[in-house]
This record gives sequence, C-alpha cells and structure tokens, in this order.
Amino acid sequence: MVVSSDAKELIQALIKAKKNLRIYPENNPVYVKTVDDIYARITGFLDYTDPLTLKFKQYEILFDGDVVYHNEEKEESLALFFFKDGVRELTFKKGIPRDEVEEFLRVLSVDFEREALDDDIVTLMWEKDFHYIQYVVDDAFLIDDETYEETAVSQIKGSSADTEGILKAYEDAIGTERAAKINVVPLTNDDLRSIIQEIENDPPDKTLNLIQVLFEMFFYAEGKAEYDELSQFMKSTLEYAIGRGNLETAVYTIRKIRSSIKEGLYDSNINIYLRGVEQFVNSARFINLLGEVLDNGVEFTNDLLYEFAVLLDKNAIPHLIYILGELKNISARRATINILSVVGKKDISLLARGLNDGRWYVVRNVIYILRQIGERNAIEHLTTAVRHPDKRVRKEAIRALGEMGSGDVLHILKGCLSDPDESVRITTVRAVGLIRTPLSKKILVDEIAEKSFREKSFNEKKEFFEVLSRWKDGDVIDLLVKILRRRAFFKRMKNDETRAAAAYCLGLMGVVNAMDHLIRLQGSNNRLLRENVRAAIKRIKDGKSRG
Repeated sequence: MVVSSDAKELIQALIKAKKNLRIYPENNPVYVKTVDDIYARITGFLDYTDPLTLKFKQYEILFDGDVVYHNEEKEESLALFFFKDGVRELTFKKGIPRDEVEEFLRVLSVDFEREALDDDIVTLMWEKDFHYIQYVVDDAFLIDDETYEETAVSQIKGSSADTEGILKAYEDAIGTERAAKINVVPLTNDDLRSIIQEIENDPPDKTLNLIQVLFEMFFYAEGKAEYDELSQFMKSTLEYAIGRGNLETAVYTIRKIRSSIKEGLYDSNINIYLRGVEQFVNSARFINLLGEVLDNGVEFTNDLLYEFAVLLDKNAIPHLIYILGELKNISARRATINILSVVGKKDISLLARGLNDGRWYVVRNVIYILRQIGERNAIEHLTTAVRHPDKRVRKEAIRALGEMGSGDVLHILKGCLSDPDESVRITTVRAVGLIRTPLSKKILVDEIAEKSFREKSFNEKKEFFEVLSRWKDGDVIDLLVKILRRRAFFKRMKNDETRAAAAYCLGLMGVVNAMDHLIRLQGSNNRLLRENVRAAIKRIKDGKSRG
C-alpha cells in the first residue's frame, strides 16, 4: 500500500534528479543511476496505485489529499516550479517506459533562465508528446503578461452566493410559466419604485423576482411611454443585479425575452422594447460592469459563464476585448477569455480586430482565443501577427499557425525562420514540424544547408535536428551522416556544434547504420561533440529511438 511517506520520498528524489541531470551528461554513471532510481520509484508506486497523481498548489504538492511537500522558497520550490507555469496536476500511468521517465526528467532539469529561451515546462512536455504522463494545465498562464505573474498565483477571496439554491427558491415562490388568463394585479410606478427601494435595503438579491414582475407588467402596459418606462426599469434592475454579482438574472432575462418573442406573447411594439433590453446586456455599460465585478473577485461557475456567453451576440465582442485589456485579476481575465472563446465564434472577423489593439498582451490573448476556437478562417488574420513588434505575440501567432495550419501557411513560417530573435526562430522550427509535410522537411533541410546555419547557437541547431528526426527518410539520414563526417579548418568549434546536433538526431532516430561513423568520433577532443556522440551510441544500443 502506498502511503504519504512514499510520496514524500519520491518528491525528494525528483528534486535531487532535477539537480543531477543539470550537472552530469547522459553517459555519466550518476546520470544513469538517477534515471534508474526515479523509474524504479514510479513503477513501484504504480504496482500499488494506478494512476499516480500529484496535485500542485503554489507552495505545496499533494498526494491523495495529503500535503507531501511544502516549500515557499521562490528559487527552490518544486511546487512553484510547476504551479507558476500553469501545471495543476501531474499523472503517471502504469506501463510507463524508462525512456519516457528520462525525457520527463530532462524537461524537469531544464534551466529556463538560460536554456529554454522564454519557453515553459508545459510547452516542453507538450513537445515530448508523452503517452504515459498526463498533466492538467490552467490555460491562463499562457495568456498573462509577465507583470501579472506574481498575482497569477494568488487565490480569489470573494465568492458568489449559492445561486442555484436562490434560483430554486424563486422558482418555488413564483411557480412555472403563468397562463395569460391568470389575473395579475397591475402595479403602479410608485409600487415599482417602492419594490426597488426595498430590494436595495434588503440584503437578499430579489432582482429575479422583480424581472418576473416586470414581464407580467407588460401585459397591462398601454402605449409607448409605459413600454419605455418598463424597459428602463428592466435595464436598471439588470444593472443593479450584475453590480451585486448576480449574472443569473441576466441569463434568465435574455432567455425569457427570446422565448416570449418566439411564442408571440406580446404585441410587436412591446417586442421592440424587449429587444432593447437584450441589447443592453450586450452593451459597453453592462460588459464594463461585469468586468468590475470579476475584477473584484466574484467568481461564476463555468456552466453559468458558458450559458451567458451563448446568449450574447457579436455586438458584445469589442466590449469584451476592451475589458480584457483593463482587468487586473487573473480569474477575471480567464473568465473573459472563456466568454470570448464562445461568443467570438459568431464573428471571427470582429474578434480578429483585437489583433490591432495597441496592448501586446491583448493581442496575444486574442491569438490564444482564436487558437482555442480553431476555425481555419482565422488563419488569414493570424498571418499578420507574425510580424508584430513584440516577440511574445509573434511566438503565440506562430504556435497557432503550427497547430491550426497546413501546407498553405508554410511560406509564412519559412519567413519567420529569419526572425532576429532566437526564441521566435525556435518556435517556428517546432511549428513547421507540426505541419509535417514533405515541404516542411524541405524547408528544414534547406535551412540547414545554408552557410549561415553554422553560426547559430547549439540550442537552435539541436532544435532543427530534433524536429527533423520525425522524418526517418533515407535522404535525411544521408544528410546527417554527411554532416557528421564534415571537417573544417576554420570555425572548427561551430562545425563541431553542428556535428554534435547531427549525432543527437541520429541517436533520436536510432540509426544503426550510423554506428561506425559515431564510434569514430566518440574520442573527439571537442567535449560537446564527444558527449552527444556517446549519448547517441548508447541510445542506439539501448534501442531507444524516437517513436
């Protein structure tokens, strides 16, 4: 039986492994022993509990509901290492191979300040395409400005009332739809004002009751002046309700308006005023009030936000984009993005206008939303974002094109390979690899063949070859062997870097026929080349080629 103490020991072993893999190369006995130890611990766990799930809070790691790790040191906390990049759960499944454990540890040991070039642990795990390791991510980490990072881990203090219970009570009190023949005593304007004053003085929110009364009042209203007054009362009630964190009343109102019009309950002149009330919910005034409530810490359930978003029309899109750039609370931004991911589908072009916003983080958020929606007609809008002055926006646009695009965007991505920022170029290489067409391979091969390629950093070269390893074609293998055999009198170190990256790629591909060439280089005087050659030899011998 697995107990919390076993989980604590595993966490401590992971912390030790994180340090060891940074220090020792793959062929070092300490490196091998570290991977074997973690693999044994995880598989031992899975013999008794499948799957093995760890949950992450800001400074804590939980197993089976128990805190098995706590560390508030910003630089040392393993919990914060995962949490700050959005990881909330990490699950290991039975049958996990040693190779996948090793790849996970390699991700864990990355120095994000020097090696990962503005990437994050989620991106690296995604690129590894793990089959036995699953993770739950809070997507908000992808969409926040760095200036918000400290607040991104704060907990929301405010909470909504039990809205389901309130709605049930209202339904019990009011009953189901009343037939038109039921006699209802009409209320005067003074009565309505008294009701509003009573609501303001009474803590329980009774705005739903008032809205229902106002719908009944339309049956007895006469003339445009009374229609207008009732509709204004409705708007004031909705404004009051959302100010108190009550979104249910707005949802009920829109649904009631639409059903009433569809069923022909009211005169056509009344319907005009009811549509005006519906448009008020889509207005800048109402959306701004919603933003203020969200920023104050009020949280709504995902189901309620989705229900509300479905009812909005495209006119709400510009107002939602505006508040997205104004909100300070991470939960508020997350909620707004969730709403836009639904209502944005109603007019992709209108949503894409947010790409012209002067605030870079708004543009990146809009790209993220377009990527969430995933409709191909958004691609034409994203192609302009790859030239945005902020590299974070360019990277998000390139990722989106890689995920959503096909061969028709490769000419755009090819241009991004000459971006002045290395991290953008690396993101582009990964995006080209995702599309995975013959043209994708050709773009990578042609870039490697350029004389300027040898001037790139080893990290960038390694990324090119790692992506290229997905094509186990004869021409690719021939190219790698040719690079491996290439000697240079000038700029020998840069040439050896390229050879080291090629050796790394041959190891990933498990090319047995390249063993003779690799063995000749395992005693090279260049440390980087020597280590990558030896690691490739070991990988090929162990049969650990990339699947």
